[in-house]
Amino acid sequence: MLGHFPTGVCVVTAMEGDEPIGMVVGSFTSVSLDPPLVAFLADRSSTTFPRIREATSFCVNVLAADQESVCRAFATRGADRFSGTSWRSAPSGAPILDDVVAWIDCAPDVIHEAGDHYIYIGRVTDLAVENPTLPLLFFQGGYGAFSLGSLVMGAQSAMAEHLVLADRARDEMTALAKRTGVEVLALAPSTDTFILVASASPSGATAPLRIGTALPFAPPAGRVFVAWAGRECIDAWYARSPVPLPDAERTKLDIEVDAVRRHGWTPAFYSDRMEDLWETLSQIAKVGQTPMLVRHVTELVSSLERHSTPEDVDEKTAGSVQSVMAPVFDAESRVVLVLSISGVPRGSSLERIEALRDDLIAVCARVTASIGGRLPPELAHAK
Repeated sequence: MLGHFPTGVCVVTAMEGDEPIGMVVGSFTSVSLDPPLVAFLADRSSTTFPRIREATSFCVNVLAADQESVCRAFATRGADRFSGTSWRSAPSGAPILDDVVAWIDCAPDVIHEAGDHYIYIGRVTDLAVENPTLPLLFFQGGYGAFSLGSLVMGAQSAMAEHLVLADRARDEMTALAKRTGVEVLALAPSTDTFILVASASPSGATAPLRIGTALPFAPPAGRVFVAWAGRECIDAWYARSPVPLPDAERTKLDIEVDAVRRHGWTPAFYSDRMEDLWETLSQIAKVGQTPMLVRHVTELVSSLERHSTPEDVDEKTAGSVQSVMAPVFDAESRVVLVLSISGVPRGSSLERIEALRDDLIAVCARVTASIGGRLPPELAHAK
């Protein structure tokens, strides 16, 4: 039965004279915050643990999801466990393995006998996150990684249609990215999130780990998705705000949603929070969607500067435009995708922003036509 309970995988290391020693454990746990104590369980039959318990310090190395080979090397009896593994010394002198998620340097505290295991408690003397990626897990006799099911597109059947639409838009997105020299993203709506379903860069490279990232579909984010959706959907959007919206705030947002509907696009401006958001998304592209990073994205989106409309873009503000967004419509004139030119170079001129806007709106109109969609009357008339 306990095979159905997943455990993290760590390598506990120490020094025996000048020789590094280490063993794999699947039973590491935090014990206390004050004082900071941790523990791991060692099998009584282990030949390495008696050597570790004699050391003056030990280091717990939290393995990353791609370090299964390291795990197997340290789990093999009689093997030279450090022969293929690079390491450096922790402050105590115990080995820190390269590329681990985190390490916890410890001094021995107390040991308890517990059936066929020992419970070894250590006092934390130093620790650090080394590589904030997904950890290695052991489950039902196999190794794997953590997956945020609610943010994985494959777990959302409603996303299949949006993925097909994004694929239909891919050629236009790729050409737009090459013309403009700026990344183009495709975002699709879900119930309470909107999801990055495709990207195109000027170089042709993609960030596949960023695909599937879900952002909170709550004010101020998602105006383009609700602009043509009607009062009921707009009120539902307001209700998803992480903080209650007073009437004055709703009035301002109504004005902004109306501006999106009249102009057919909306800008977003650079800010410290926006910079942090894109840095965090870049981190997700490198290490995957860890819960900590996803929570940070949620917090940032919820706290973005709320008020920006097409009328706010002028000679003075054009240089701070970070992105330009416009909608793609289905046959019922519902927004099914939003295309975004993202990462516009700082200092761009008003003429440059207007050129990007016009190019994006034209692309969205062509994609709408290619999927059998229909522009709303006000946009069709403007076209």
